[in-house]
Amino acid sequence: MAGLAILAAMTAPFTAESALSTIRAPRSRDGRSSPIKDAAFDAVQAMVAPALAGGAEAALDAVGQAYAVAEAIWADIRATPAYAFGTAKAACGKGCGWCCHQRVGAAAVEVLHIARQLRLRPDADTLIARLDAWPTGRACAFLVDGACAIYELRPFKCRGLYQLDARWCMTTYAKLDVPLFGPPPSHDYQAPPKDVFDGAVFGLALPFHRAGRDCAGVDFMPALKAVINRPDAAARWWRGEKVFPAEAHLHDWFPSIKPAKPKRADRHRGL
Repeated sequence: MAGLAILAAMTAPFTAESALSTIRAPRSRDGRSSPIKDAAFDAVQAMVAPALAGGAEAALDAVGQAYAVAEAIWADIRATPAYAFGTAKAACGKGCGWCCHQRVGAAAVEVLHIARQLRLRPDADTLIARLDAWPTGRACAFLVDGACAIYELRPFKCRGLYQLDARWCMTTYAKLDVPLFGPPPSHDYQAPPKDVFDGAVFGLALPFHRAGRDCAGVDFMPALKAVINRPDAAARWWRGEKVFPAEAHLHDWFPSIKPAKPKRADRHRGL
Protein backbone atom coordinates (compact mmCIF):
# COMPACT_ATOMS: atom_id res chain seq x y z
CA MET A 1 0.00 0.00 0.00
CA ALA A 2 1.67 3.17 -1.20
CA GLY A 3 0.01 5.36 1.43
CA LEU A 4 1.28 3.21 4.30
CA ALA A 5 4.78 3.24 2.82
CA ILE A 6 4.71 7.03 2.72
CA LEU A 7 3.48 7.20 6.32
CA ALA A 8 6.22 4.80 7.43
CA ALA A 9 8.79 7.01 5.73
CA MET A 10 7.43 10.02 7.59
CA THR A 11 7.29 8.50 11.06
CA ALA A 12 10.50 6.48 10.96
CA PRO A 13 13.84 8.24 11.62
CA PHE A 14 13.92 10.97 9.02
CA THR A 15 15.57 14.09 7.79
CA ALA A 16 13.77 17.37 8.19
CA GLU A 17 13.96 17.87 4.43
CA SER A 18 12.28 14.57 3.55
CA ALA A 19 9.48 14.99 6.12
CA LEU A 20 8.81 18.55 5.06
CA SER A 21 8.64 17.51 1.41
CA THR A 22 6.02 14.85 2.29
CA ILE A 23 3.84 17.28 4.23
CA ARG A 24 4.08 19.76 1.38
CA ALA A 25 3.68 17.16 -1.38
CA PRO A 26 1.16 18.39 -3.95
CA ARG A 27 -2.29 16.93 -4.19
CA SER A 28 -3.47 15.31 -7.37
CA ARG A 29 -4.72 17.67 -10.06
CA ASP A 30 -8.31 17.25 -8.93
CA GLY A 31 -7.31 18.12 -5.35
CA ARG A 32 -8.73 14.87 -3.96
CA SER A 33 -5.55 13.07 -2.94
CA SER A 34 -2.27 13.64 -1.13
CA PRO A 35 0.32 11.29 0.40
CA ILE A 36 -1.05 11.87 3.91
CA LYS A 37 -4.67 11.36 2.82
CA ASP A 38 -3.71 8.16 1.02
CA ALA A 39 -1.86 6.88 4.10
CA ALA A 40 -4.87 7.42 6.38
CA PHE A 41 -7.22 5.90 3.81
CA ASP A 42 -5.08 2.76 3.45
CA ALA A 43 -4.57 2.31 7.19
CA VAL A 44 -8.25 2.63 8.12
CA GLN A 45 -9.55 0.57 5.21
CA ALA A 46 -7.13 -2.27 6.02
CA MET A 47 -8.34 -2.31 9.62
CA VAL A 48 -12.09 -1.97 8.96
CA ALA A 49 -12.59 -4.46 6.11
CA PRO A 50 -11.97 -7.65 8.15
CA ALA A 51 -14.24 -6.40 10.96
CA LEU A 52 -17.35 -6.62 8.80
CA ALA A 53 -17.38 -10.40 9.13
CA GLY A 54 -18.18 -9.97 12.83
CA GLY A 55 -21.60 -8.36 12.37
CA ALA A 56 -23.13 -5.11 13.54
CA GLU A 57 -21.38 -4.79 16.91
CA ALA A 58 -17.98 -5.51 15.37
CA ALA A 59 -18.70 -2.90 12.71
CA LEU A 60 -19.43 -0.31 15.37
CA ASP A 61 -16.30 -1.32 17.28
CA ALA A 62 -14.31 -0.76 14.09
CA VAL A 63 -15.31 2.92 14.13
CA GLY A 64 -13.64 3.42 17.49
CA GLN A 65 -10.57 1.61 16.20
CA ALA A 66 -10.59 3.77 13.07
CA TYR A 67 -10.64 6.89 15.24
CA ALA A 68 -7.62 5.56 17.15
CA VAL A 69 -5.71 4.74 13.95
CA ALA A 70 -6.35 8.16 12.43
CA GLU A 71 -5.51 9.98 15.66
CA ALA A 72 -2.24 8.05 15.88
CA ILE A 73 -1.32 9.10 12.34
CA TRP A 74 -2.16 12.71 13.18
CA ALA A 75 -0.10 12.53 16.39
CA ASP A 76 2.88 11.17 14.44
CA ILE A 77 2.62 14.01 11.94
CA ARG A 78 2.35 16.64 14.67
CA ALA A 79 5.49 15.23 16.29
CA THR A 80 7.67 15.84 13.24
CA PRO A 81 9.84 18.96 13.15
CA ALA A 82 8.60 19.37 9.59
CA TYR A 83 5.08 19.97 10.87
CA ALA A 84 6.19 22.13 13.79
CA PHE A 85 8.35 24.39 11.66
CA GLY A 86 6.63 24.11 8.30
CA THR A 87 2.94 24.58 9.16
CA ALA A 88 1.22 27.81 10.21
CA LYS A 89 -0.40 27.76 13.66
CA ALA A 90 -4.15 27.10 13.78
CA ALA A 91 -6.49 29.48 15.60
CA CYS A 92 -8.54 26.60 17.03
CA GLY A 93 -8.77 26.06 20.77
CA LYS A 94 -11.10 25.35 23.66
CA GLY A 95 -13.54 28.22 24.05
CA CYS A 96 -13.72 29.01 20.33
CA GLY A 97 -16.52 26.77 19.01
CA TRP A 98 -17.40 28.75 15.87
CA CYS A 99 -16.97 25.65 13.71
CA CYS A 100 -19.72 23.95 15.74
CA HIS A 101 -22.33 26.18 14.07
CA GLN A 102 -22.22 24.31 10.74
CA ARG A 103 -23.78 21.12 9.43
CA VAL A 104 -21.37 18.22 9.84
CA GLY A 105 -21.28 15.20 7.58
CA ALA A 106 -20.63 11.79 9.12
CA ALA A 107 -20.62 8.23 7.83
CA ALA A 108 -23.79 6.37 8.87
CA VAL A 109 -21.81 3.83 10.89
CA GLU A 110 -20.06 6.68 12.74
CA VAL A 111 -23.41 7.98 13.95
CA LEU A 112 -24.46 4.54 15.19
CA HIS A 113 -21.13 4.09 16.99
CA ILE A 114 -21.38 7.50 18.63
CA ALA A 115 -24.98 6.83 19.70
CA ARG A 116 -23.98 3.55 21.32
CA GLN A 117 -21.03 5.11 23.14
CA LEU A 118 -23.07 8.10 24.32
CA ARG A 119 -25.62 5.80 25.94
CA LEU A 120 -22.81 4.22 27.98
CA ARG A 121 -21.45 7.46 29.42
CA PRO A 122 -22.07 8.52 33.03
CA ASP A 123 -23.44 11.83 31.74
CA ALA A 124 -25.63 10.14 29.12
CA ASP A 125 -28.92 11.51 30.47
CA THR A 126 -27.68 15.11 30.30
CA LEU A 127 -26.21 14.76 26.82
CA ILE A 128 -29.23 12.93 25.41
CA ALA A 129 -31.54 15.58 26.89
CA ARG A 130 -29.51 18.26 25.09
CA LEU A 131 -29.78 16.30 21.85
CA ASP A 132 -33.53 15.67 22.23
CA ALA A 133 -34.05 19.42 22.75
CA TRP A 134 -31.82 20.40 19.83
CA PRO A 135 -33.70 22.50 17.23
CA THR A 136 -32.82 21.98 13.58
CA GLY A 137 -30.45 24.56 12.19
CA ARG A 138 -28.89 25.58 15.50
CA ALA A 139 -25.33 25.06 16.75
CA CYS A 140 -24.30 21.52 17.72
CA ALA A 141 -26.13 20.24 20.80
CA PHE A 142 -22.80 19.28 22.33
CA LEU A 143 -21.28 22.76 22.19
CA VAL A 144 -21.10 23.68 25.89
CA ASP A 145 -19.32 26.86 27.03
CA GLY A 146 -17.43 27.05 23.75
CA ALA A 147 -16.15 23.46 23.96
CA CYS A 148 -17.20 20.05 22.63
CA ALA A 149 -18.84 17.90 25.33
CA ILE A 150 -18.14 14.71 23.34
CA TYR A 151 -14.68 15.67 22.08
CA GLU A 152 -13.25 12.13 22.14
CA LEU A 153 -16.31 10.85 20.20
CA ARG A 154 -16.64 13.62 17.61
CA PRO A 155 -16.94 12.56 13.94
CA PHE A 156 -14.01 12.45 11.53
CA LYS A 157 -15.12 15.65 9.80
CA CYS A 158 -14.90 17.57 13.09
CA ARG A 159 -11.43 16.24 13.78
CA GLY A 160 -9.81 17.55 10.63
CA LEU A 161 -10.82 21.21 10.78
CA TYR A 162 -7.91 23.47 11.77
CA GLN A 163 -8.49 27.01 10.50
CA LEU A 164 -5.81 29.71 10.72
CA ASP A 165 -8.25 32.59 11.24
CA ALA A 166 -11.09 32.22 13.76
CA ARG A 167 -12.81 35.25 12.21
CA TRP A 168 -13.44 33.22 9.07
CA CYS A 169 -15.24 30.54 11.11
CA MET A 170 -17.15 33.21 13.02
CA THR A 171 -18.45 34.86 9.86
CA THR A 172 -18.92 31.70 7.77
CA TYR A 173 -20.35 29.24 10.27
CA ALA A 174 -21.94 31.45 12.93
CA LYS A 175 -23.05 34.04 10.31
CA LEU A 176 -21.80 36.95 12.38
CA ASP A 177 -20.77 40.24 10.81
CA VAL A 178 -17.25 40.56 9.44
CA PRO A 179 -15.15 42.71 11.81
CA LEU A 180 -14.78 46.28 10.58
CA PHE A 181 -11.08 46.40 11.42
CA GLY A 182 -8.06 44.44 10.24
CA PRO A 183 -7.60 42.41 7.04
CA PRO A 184 -10.44 40.35 5.56
CA PRO A 185 -10.94 36.95 7.24
CA SER A 186 -8.72 34.28 5.71
CA HIS A 187 -9.96 30.85 4.65
CA ASP A 188 -6.47 29.32 5.02
CA TYR A 189 -6.34 26.07 6.99
CA GLN A 190 -3.87 23.37 7.95
CA ALA A 191 -3.87 20.73 5.22
CA PRO A 192 -2.30 17.77 7.14
CA PRO A 193 -5.14 17.18 9.65
CA LYS A 194 -7.79 17.64 6.96
CA ASP A 195 -5.98 15.09 4.80
CA VAL A 196 -5.69 12.59 7.65
CA PHE A 197 -9.34 12.63 8.70
CA ASP A 198 -10.79 13.00 5.20
CA GLY A 199 -8.74 10.00 4.11
CA ALA A 200 -9.85 8.10 7.20
CA VAL A 201 -13.59 8.63 6.71
CA PHE A 202 -13.33 7.37 3.12
CA GLY A 203 -11.29 4.41 4.33
CA LEU A 204 -14.03 3.69 6.87
CA ALA A 205 -16.91 3.92 4.41
CA LEU A 206 -15.42 2.02 1.46
CA PRO A 207 -15.46 -1.51 2.98
CA PHE A 208 -19.16 -1.11 3.81
CA HIS A 209 -19.84 0.18 0.32
CA ARG A 210 -18.04 -2.74 -1.27
CA ALA A 211 -20.02 -5.14 0.92
CA GLY A 212 -23.28 -3.60 -0.30
CA ARG A 213 -24.11 -2.01 3.06
CA ASP A 214 -25.51 1.49 3.46
CA CYS A 215 -22.81 3.79 4.79
CA ALA A 216 -23.76 7.06 3.14
CA GLY A 217 -22.92 10.50 4.45
CA VAL A 218 -25.56 11.85 6.81
CA ASP A 219 -26.14 15.14 8.63
CA PHE A 220 -24.68 14.35 12.04
CA MET A 221 -27.06 16.15 14.40
CA PRO A 222 -30.45 15.09 12.96
CA ALA A 223 -29.13 11.58 12.21
CA LEU A 224 -27.89 11.12 15.77
CA LYS A 225 -31.11 12.54 17.20
CA ALA A 226 -33.07 9.97 15.18
CA VAL A 227 -31.25 6.95 16.65
CA ILE A 228 -30.05 8.01 20.10
CA ASN A 229 -33.10 6.55 21.87
CA ARG A 230 -33.25 3.43 19.69
CA PRO A 231 -30.69 0.89 20.95
CA ASP A 232 -31.82 -1.52 18.23
CA ALA A 233 -30.98 0.94 15.43
CA ALA A 234 -27.58 -0.61 14.64
CA ALA A 235 -29.02 -4.12 14.33
CA ARG A 236 -31.83 -2.84 12.13
CA TRP A 237 -29.36 -0.92 9.97
CA TRP A 238 -27.23 -4.05 9.61
CA ARG A 239 -30.31 -5.92 8.37
CA GLY A 240 -30.72 -3.31 5.65
CA GLU A 241 -33.53 -1.26 7.21
CA LYS A 242 -33.62 2.52 6.94
CA VAL A 243 -32.94 4.06 10.35
CA PHE A 244 -32.15 7.66 9.38
CA PRO A 245 -34.76 10.17 8.17
CA ALA A 246 -34.56 11.21 4.54
CA GLU A 247 -33.81 14.81 5.49
CA ALA A 248 -30.64 13.67 7.29
CA HIS A 249 -29.16 12.16 4.13
CA LEU A 250 -26.37 14.29 2.65
CA HIS A 251 -24.57 12.26 0.00
CA ASP A 252 -23.07 8.92 -0.91
CA TRP A 253 -19.32 8.70 -0.47
CA PHE A 254 -18.81 6.62 -3.61
CA PRO A 255 -20.62 5.86 -6.89
CA SER A 256 -22.87 2.82 -6.89
CA ILE A 257 -21.11 -0.48 -7.52
CA LYS A 258 -22.93 -2.48 -10.19
CA PRO A 259 -22.57 -6.25 -10.37
CA ALA A 260 -20.23 -7.30 -13.16
CA LYS A 261 -22.00 -8.65 -16.23
CA PRO A 262 -21.31 -12.33 -16.95
CA LYS A 263 -19.08 -13.07 -19.90
CA ARG A 264 -20.79 -14.04 -23.16
CA ALA A 265 -19.74 -17.71 -22.81
CA ASP A 266 -21.16 -17.80 -19.27
CA ARG A 267 -24.48 -16.39 -20.44
CA HIS A 268 -24.73 -19.14 -23.05
CA ARG A 269 -24.26 -21.72 -20.29
CA GLY A 270 -27.04 -20.10 -18.25
CA LEU A 271 -24.63 -18.94 -15.53
